[in-house]
Amino acid sequence: MVWARARLARRLRKAGVPPPPAPYTVDAWCEAIGGVRGRPLHIRGERLGAEHPPGLLVRLDGADYIIIDAALPTLARAQTVLHEVAHLVLDHDGDALHADVDAALEAEAELAADLLCQQMAHAAGSTAEPSTRQVAALSRMPLRLWSSRRWTDLRADWHVTQLWMTLRAGMPDAKIISTSTGEQVPVEVGGRHHRHRRVIEVHDALRLLRPWCSGQVHDSAERRALRYRLDSAAVAAVAEAATVAVALRRRQAALPLADDSPFVAAPLDVTDVRAEARRLARMSRALHDSPLVAAEVDCWVPVIASADTSEASPPATLARGLTVMPLPDSATRPGRPARAV
Repeated sequence: MVWARARLARRLRKAGVPPPPAPYTVDAWCEAIGGVRGRPLHIRGERLGAEHPPGLLVRLDGADYIIIDAALPTLARAQTVLHEVAHLVLDHDGDALHADVDAALEAEAELAADLLCQQMAHAAGSTAEPSTRQVAALSRMPLRLWSSRRWTDLRADWHVTQLWMTLRAGMPDAKIISTSTGEQVPVEVGGRHHRHRRVIEVHDALRLLRPWCSGQVHDSAERRALRYRLDSAAVAAVAEAATVAVALRRRQAALPLADDSPFVAAPLDVTDVRAEARRLARMSRALHDSPLVAAEVDCWVPVIASADTSEASPPATLARGLTVMPLPDSATRPGRPARAV
């Protein structure tokens, strides 16, 4: 993978991709790329359903257009725009809907988007001049505090990987674009590259799950969390985790899509991968450990134990007679300590 990244970075330089200009956003960079190519490159946000790709590249006679799902969070939006930019500058063939683009080209464009995202983040970080007070505070930071922050990052990375594994196991048929055409396996926990890739793939999976996400489930879980007087971050984690848990089980049971105006969260304006990883880690902990989330799942997708106990480990069934994956023992064990998140 290291050599593949190096070769692709060299190809991007030869393709004439200019350095990202201030204020180091994808919109400003696309404007600069269009100026170098001599063809305007425009970005337009539209409401795209989960059945469509999150981004579309449309080549017209006088200009190029990148159509982006307007509901994407900031990090996913930047990744998707740069994915389409990679298709453009690397001269990949294919139509706007990616119908005839092979998996190898998609993986190459996704890896190129990773490299471009890192280049933009590095350019933004290198120009940020810390204040004298910040420099002094960092120089006095004890090793114990640094180790604590490092441990917090590793723990967040593990929970994000656990969330990724749960989503992939719950949606084995979902087509999530990655940087490799091989079978996706959990990578080593830790590191900026791994963190960025896991955060992006989790967002891709959550977007595919969006048609089954119900606003009623989200509001119910939010009210339940507020009754326990949790802080705002914990309330948001419980509400989103419950929405995802119920949507996963509805999708596994082949139930109809959410008919109560499917829940679509407002686009998250989070540009820091570390901060977004910690937010997703809170949601992952709530999804796997919170009794409040388990209560919402029991409320909206009741699991009924099979009356036939002669077979070993009979599958749980829904009230409508459809099979569904039962909750993990850790979420339904009666003697488990009461933890909100």
